[in-house]
Amino acid sequence: MHRIYGIYSISRLLGVPYLHSPLGRVDYQGLSALEGNRADPGFHHEFNDLFQIKSDIAPTDDFHKIKPIHISMDILRQIVALFDAHKTGGRPSLVQLAQPHGIADLFPDCYEVCKQISPFASSVREGRAVRVAIHVRRGELLVLDSERMLPNVYYIEVAQNVAHVLDALKIDYQMELHTEVPDKEFIVQPNHHGISHRIRTPVTVSPQMCRLDDFSVLPKLVFCINETAIECLRKLTTADILVMSRSSLSYVAAILNRNGVMLYHPFWHHALSSWITVGPDGQFDRVKLRRAAETLGDGATSDAKSAKTDELTHVAHKPA
Repeated sequence: MHRIYGIYSISRLLGVPYLHSPLGRVDYQGLSALEGNRADPGFHHEFNDLFQIKSDIAPTDDFHKIKPIHISMDILRQIVALFDAHKTGGRPSLVQLAQPHGIADLFPDCYEVCKQISPFASSVREGRAVRVAIHVRRGELLVLDSERMLPNVYYIEVAQNVAHVLDALKIDYQMELHTEVPDKEFIVQPNHHGISHRIRTPVTVSPQMCRLDDFSVLPKLVFCINETAIECLRKLTTADILVMSRSSLSYVAAILNRNGVMLYHPFWHHALSSWITVGPDGQFDRVKLRRAAETLGDGATSDAKSAKTDELTHVAHKPA
């Protein structure tokens, strides 16, 4: 999904037509698939039904097809040079791109156009608490040695700093913890679903590895554990404040979120200029958040009882 929206975004940046290609498959399908060591061959259908982007042109066999894996400004110039030199036989060129990040990461504000085509409408804030969604990326990162996995203390520090700002403004809020936790202890083999031999020896995974009790210090917390990928995306994308992981799931939710405040931890996909960058210690520009939160507060109630009627309290659950 990140690659698809990236391709759409750079097409708008470059002023060229976009031809939509839906997902053909999803290789890694989350912790539940890892735990069961099986994938759903139809997993991507629900995504294609929801995340549709209108094509500017119709597909045709007349295209001169170019299939770069990656794109960059240099590769783009080479493609333009082919066309200018009439080496395409006079046919229009179709660039079948797999990775748009070589340009999208140079101009991350190009993703702003995604808000206009987000399948998720903005949440109505009147009469409810401000929703602070915390996305804690885990899943197969529990097995892999990956710099993508941020420690629990990072999310806790960020959330506590957000709480301080909202408390000072007397804005009622609800925090949501979005993550995955194993149902039981299990062993992951190198040939497991979603691992593809990225480990050399078996690794034991257990619920205790996630240390959910660490988050008990956060106020007004609702646990949203092991929800479907679509439901998780829906809630992250409609959150008023989103604490992002170093994750494409977070990134897609952030670029599709129409009006929320994004708290971004730096990684290889760069921040939009409207986002608030957070340091490794969980510190960020509180003045910037305060200004954004004052706007959020205009549409939210200060009555703490409103949090009890929020629909999320009926569908989320706290683990035993």
